[in-house]
Amino acid sequence: MNATPSSVDKPKSPVRPRVTPVRLVTAAIVIAVYWWSVEGTGLNIVTLIEGLPNFGEMLRQMFPPDVGYAARLWEPLVETLAIGILATLIGSVLAIPMGFLAAENISHAAIYYPARMVLNVLRGISELIWALLFVVAVGLGPFAGVLALVIFSIGVLGKLIAEALEAVEPGPLDAMRATGASRWKVFLYGAWPQILPLYLSYCLYWWDHNTRQATILGFVGAGGLGYSLFFSITTFEFEKATTAILSMILVITVIDRFCLYLRKKII
Repeated sequence: MNATPSSVDKPKSPVRPRVTPVRLVTAAIVIAVYWWSVEGTGLNIVTLIEGLPNFGEMLRQMFPPDVGYAARLWEPLVETLAIGILATLIGSVLAIPMGFLAAENISHAAIYYPARMVLNVLRGISELIWALLFVVAVGLGPFAGVLALVIFSIGVLGKLIAEALEAVEPGPLDAMRATGASRWKVFLYGAWPQILPLYLSYCLYWWDHNTRQATILGFVGAGGLGYSLFFSITTFEFEKATTAILSMILVITVIDRFCLYLRKKII
């Protein structure tokens, strides 16, 4: 007996997306936002193409790098490394209590919202602006750079710690609360062990970030390799600027490999 093909076996026609008024309006809004962004930023392919010869001429002047200038970069390079290390160490330690206060599942409601607002302020202002403010307050030099990076690190790492705490397994925390443990003990013995590997990973990445940012802060007088790079560019000594850039790339590469080694060992 031959089985008749069921309706299930019949090939279905492809479903065409429906064009609805809501989708048309959404598409129009998206296109308008992109067009407004292009107009507001002056994005122009023709201008980019016309500027390529100037960029090529600058690259020609940047090579070969001034190898003899590398000896003069040793001190600002060490200064940049010191800024990155100190800012990461201080910022990562101070971010722990801020993350505890800004975690909704651990902190008190009366503290949670103010703590979140503080973190928003700390990371809402870029490191460059913090550096400008601290240069005015404490003067030129690496101290202003350390302070700027510490403030920004607390804001970012504090937020990351708070969000990691809010995502932990709630079982151990509820069990500790049932025994009458305080909020701080719930955090220290219930939540902290769960997020410790993630916290260490954040710190290692942020060390890399702070070292790179320490170079940028030198452009506003916060010391380090950035000041030497800024001086070389503004005086059109591009071959010296190339040496400074290559030195920074070398340092970041070494830090990256070292961080990978530490992750394998401790995380």
